[in-house]
Amino acid sequence: MGRQFRFYILPSDAEALISELRLHSGLKLIQETSPTFTPIEVASPVQNAPRFFGVFGLRDASSVRCYLASANSAEIKMLYYPTRSEWLVQEESEVIEFSGCEYDGDGLLQIGRMYFQSDVLIGDTVWRKRKEFTDWASKIFRTAKKSMRYSESLQAYVGREADNWQKNGGRFIALFRSDGAPVDANY
Repeated sequence: MGRQFRFYILPSDAEALISELRLHSGLKLIQETSPTFTPIEVASPVQNAPRFFGVFGLRDASSVRCYLASANSAEIKMLYYPTRSEWLVQEESEVIEFSGCEYDGDGLLQIGRMYFQSDVLIGDTVWRKRKEFTDWASKIFRTAKKSMRYSESLQAYVGREADNWQKNGGRFIALFRSDGAPVDANY
């Protein structure tokens, strides 16, 4: 079983959110992949790289892509993928996925999410993750949600900067159709 919430945040909102979360909880950011079995800490949740934006093609963009982990006691499990020649953080880990929010720097912003699994499959039995982790993750969710405005029409939270950006002509995108056309979020 997992828990998640969705949001629209710009890179500046993501940085502000991480700063806020660090004030209220011991937190480290973990990169999705590593060349070794040791997780890599990163300073920022924001990555910059070309992304495919449907009919708009490949564009320089930023996105949020990392895991949040307790700085004190997170159990992080890595698994080697030979076809990729790298190690990846596994969902069984005590981490919160922080992802999405592809932003082209111009007029398009895709939805993002925070997600964590509250249990893990061991053999053929489902076990709850440690209470320390689920309590910590719940605190992160509460703090993150308080820093954003909830939009009933979007069924998602909206960061302060993203809210202003959208009011000035930015487009919140839910997804891209198979023909590459963007699907605006309902608002």
